[in-house]
Amino acid sequence: MIEDLAMHLADLVENSLRAGARHVSISLSRCGDSFLIEVSDDGAGIPKPELARVMDPFYTTKKGSQVGLGLPLLAQTAEETGGSWAVETRPEGGTRVRARLGWDHPDRPPLGDLAGTLAPLIATSPGVEFTVELSDDRGTWRLCTGEIRERIGDIPLTHPEVLCFLEEALREGMDAVGLKEDK
Repeated sequence: MIEDLAMHLADLVENSLRAGARHVSISLSRCGDSFLIEVSDDGAGIPKPELARVMDPFYTTKKGSQVGLGLPLLAQTAEETGGSWAVETRPEGGTRVRARLGWDHPDRPPLGDLAGTLAPLIATSPGVEFTVELSDDRGTWRLCTGEIRERIGDIPLTHPEVLCFLEEALREGMDAVGLKEDK
């Protein structure tokens, strides 16, 4: 069982990176009683014959692994919270995974450390452009690594100060749109 939504998100991003994505878009949105997670990429995509198998926990394309539990567990989490899920190959190439979860449902896992999970994934993926969009009923916040790279020049995203900036920016974005656990 995946304990928090940050781990589901990490699994989705890692799937995109393994598929050779050069651009990964992450969207997290709270709208009313729904929490939406969407990760789309321009990677290799999922061939149509394999698309039906992605929900089989004993099917995986990971080398050296016998199971692929990430997508089945995300689907289970979505369904258990009264939500839905979809995995599709995009016409322009790549894959899109969407999950809608019931925000107030007692079976919804906690958010976890979304910023602390995403920042290192982003920073340690050279050559991959990330767009992160966070939103709620009040507004939208966006981070694009292409814009960050333009400003910092040759400094790598893995530089400690840049990594701290990424994590802090993501935390500020989450706060700006109210994307946090209710107290």
